[in-house]
Amino acid sequence: MTAFLKLLLTMLAVSFAAVQAHAQTFEENRDITDVIRDWRNKPAPSLSPDIVVGKNYISILPVIGYAPANGFLIGTAMSISRMVDKPPTKMSSGMVNMQLTSKKQFIVNARSKIYLKNNTWFLQGDWRFMLFAQPTYGLGIVQSGGNKYLLAINELPNNLPPNAEDMRYNYLRFYEDVVKQMGDKNLYIGLGLAIDIHSKIIDQKLDTDTSSENFYITNHYAYSEKYGFDSSKYITNGFNLNILSDTRDHIANPYSGYYASFSLRYNPRVSKSSQESMLANYDFRYYMGLSQDKKRHLLAFWSYGTFKLLGNVPYLALPSIGWDTYNRSGRGYVQGRYRGFDMVYMEAEYRFPLSNNGMWGGVAFLNNTLASAPDQKLFEKTAPGLGVGLRMKMDKRARVNLTVDYGVGLDKSSGIYFSMQETF
Repeated sequence: MTAFLKLLLTMLAVSFAAVQAHAQTFEENRDITDVIRDWRNKPAPSLSPDIVVGKNYISILPVIGYAPANGFLIGTAMSISRMVDKPPTKMSSGMVNMQLTSKKQFIVNARSKIYLKNNTWFLQGDWRFMLFAQPTYGLGIVQSGGNKYLLAINELPNNLPPNAEDMRYNYLRFYEDVVKQMGDKNLYIGLGLAIDIHSKIIDQKLDTDTSSENFYITNHYAYSEKYGFDSSKYITNGFNLNILSDTRDHIANPYSGYYASFSLRYNPRVSKSSQESMLANYDFRYYMGLSQDKKRHLLAFWSYGTFKLLGNVPYLALPSIGWDTYNRSGRGYVQGRYRGFDMVYMEAEYRFPLSNNGMWGGVAFLNNTLASAPDQKLFEKTAPGLGVGLRMKMDKRARVNLTVDYGVGLDKSSGIYFSMQETF
């Protein structure tokens, strides 16, 4: 923990120094298109600083890389911002990611948050189709040296520690919530559909032959046997009752306001591959400005939690870090490193400008994960993480940043994360 504190103090010293060094007037008047235009000696067009209603503001990030667990990887991430109607209608936002790897992995994600005319209706979706491979590590906050030198590149493991249990599976997720504005302009109530289908599950470390020298029972197989799930496929389909309030000044990169939601998810038994269950979920985000002149100088707080109220949930559908809507939780660890019956995640981030024209910015963050297991209570153990990040403005009017973060966790766990839009 001493190394954690040293890194945190260094990050805060650097960030405060950066803010003090740029104490003059701050304006959001430069992004990557301006840099490219200057490099090509092209004159700047006379564009209105205001968002144009009905126009798509698109930023694209190509992704090329390699990781032993995933092979060679190629893909793209695209951010889309659009105001569907004139103010007071809020900005809508979407993210589309697609990745293909040489180890037969194919990932398509589409996430959206859409405000319709006058904010009367709000739609949010999380759609995924994945031919995927990912290790699991059991339930609860268990260390046992399992994080040593574990490196994540964009949530995916770059190496596998001895306690990792590698798996392959296909995954289909379809979440869509539709809520309507009530008497208070910031209060919404509505329903949602939630579909999780895990199929063609292969436990690559599993060997049930007791006479074999490779005999090994994985956490996934043991859990599925105990709670009566088919370990090769299962379905978790249900309905949400949603209540939320949103006062953020911008949906993708807020400078002020808060977002708070609470939902109950009921999953009925619809086939032999499913069981009845009920989950409670909350998501809270708060943004506190620290400067009237520099809107990007702020503190941001995020917490979400999932709690099982009734029945049993399949292993891969249990709450796990890195499986939130935008795969942003748990910086410092690989996706799926911690999983539990119940989970609470907390994060605080200090955001600050590094240039007066809004082109560059930085962040310093702290997070903490709690997860329960059959032999571990929710608040019994924790998995903290911390790190720093750099921001580059991709679109000044839509407030879209290219984000690069480095996080560290317990036992020399670490990760590098590239994306667009803010973490939360």
